[in-house]
Amino acid sequence: MQTLLEFMCSHPIGGTLSKDEWGNNDFLGVTAKTYKPHSVICRQEDDNGEIFIVKSGWAILYHALPDGERQIIDTPLKGDVVGYRGLDGPRLASLASITELAVYEISSKELVEAILSDGRIGKKIASSLARLNAILAEHLINTGRRNAMRRTAHFLLELEERLSMVELSVDGRYECPLAQHELADILGMTTVHVNRTLRELRKADLVSFKSGHVEVINRKKLVETAGFDSEYLR
Repeated sequence: MQTLLEFMCSHPIGGTLSKDEWGNNDFLGVTAKTYKPHSVICRQEDDNGEIFIVKSGWAILYHALPDGERQIIDTPLKGDVVGYRGLDGPRLASLASITELAVYEISSKELVEAILSDGRIGKKIASSLARLNAILAEHLINTGRRNAMRRTAHFLLELEERLSMVELSVDGRYECPLAQHELADILGMTTVHVNRTLRELRKADLVSFKSGHVEVINRKKLVETAGFDSEYLR
C-alpha cells in the first residue's frame, strides 16, 4: 500500500522534495485507513490528537448547531489536510465520509515536532493551510453575500478547479456524489431552493448537475455569473 511519504512526493502537497529531504519521520511511513461511505471519522468536541490527509474519496467537514442543524464548512478532497490546529483543545468540526474514503491519520504532536525540526515540511503544510483558509473565506462570502445563482455557480466552479488539480475533472466534467441536502448545508439554502437553482442554471445552459455528474456547459458565462476568480485556490 502507498505510504504517506510516497503519496506526498507524488502529489502537490509534497511538491518535488525527495525522500531524503522529507527526512525520517516515523509518521511518513503510515498507510491510509479506509472508511465506508457515511462514516464519522472524527467528531466535533473530540480531542484533536490526530490530523488527516485525504488520499481518495469524498468527505464533508461540518459544524453541528444546538438545534440539530449543521453548516458544511468544506468538502475535503485528495491531498487536503484536515484538523490541524495550533493549540490543544477540542475539534471545532466533524469529518464524515460521503463515499468510501481513504485518509492518512497522523499525530498532531509528531507533525508539529517535524515542522519545528525541518522548515521545509512546515513550508509545505503552511501552504496547504493557507489555501484552506482562502477556500473557507470564499465559502463565507458565498453564504453571506452571493445570491443563490452566484453561490451555486461559484461552488460548482470551485469543485471543478480543485478536482482538475488532482486530475479528477476533465473538460469541465466531474463526478460529484453530494446529495441536494448536502449542497443545501454547504450553500446555506433549503433543499427546495437548491433544486430550483440547479434547474435555472441548466435552463440557462450554464451547468448541468444530474445523477452525481456535473458538466460545465458554458464556462465563460458561468464564470461571469459567479464572479469566479480561481486565484485563491493557488
